[in-house]
Amino acid sequence: MFNEQRTFIPNGLLTATGFLCTSLILTCLGYSYSLLAELCTDTVNPVEVCEKINQIKNPEYSAHFILFTVLILRGWWVTGILNFPFLFYNFAQWYPGRYLLDPTRVFGTLSQIMWEVKTKAAFFLLVVIYNLWEWISWVPPDYIPMGKSYNVMKNIQCFH
Repeated sequence: MFNEQRTFIPNGLLTATGFLCTSLILTCLGYSYSLLAELCTDTVNPVEVCEKINQIKNPEYSAHFILFTVLILRGWWVTGILNFPFLFYNFAQWYPGRYLLDPTRVFGTLSQIMWEVKTKAAFFLLVVIYNLWEWISWVPPDYIPMGKSYNVMKNIQCFH
């Protein structure tokens, strides 16, 4: 019953994919923020900054979709539902094409864009912290014998 396969995709592959997507999303958000911070100081060309940010938007949005799918397939419903606002917001931006930054209007909307990136990063970090807390605080039920868990940390927690 514990750690049963819910799909034909191995749980280890789903977990690794989720970890890679999370890393990619945090990297994209951090890189976007650093580029926008440089743009605030007016030391870089806005056309180059907008091109760089526009290039990383599609991988970030794809990673959000893949992460949501992986979380649902893996059976982590609460975390998947917590990631649904990202999926909805990204689709709402992507579908009409509002996700692309325009270099001619970037300075007028720079504070709003910075706020969006900060908010997305903060909310996503809260979801990651929630995941870590759930992982650390979880203890397998009594009917699972020692050594059958996929995680050594959980065996250490249950050791008497």
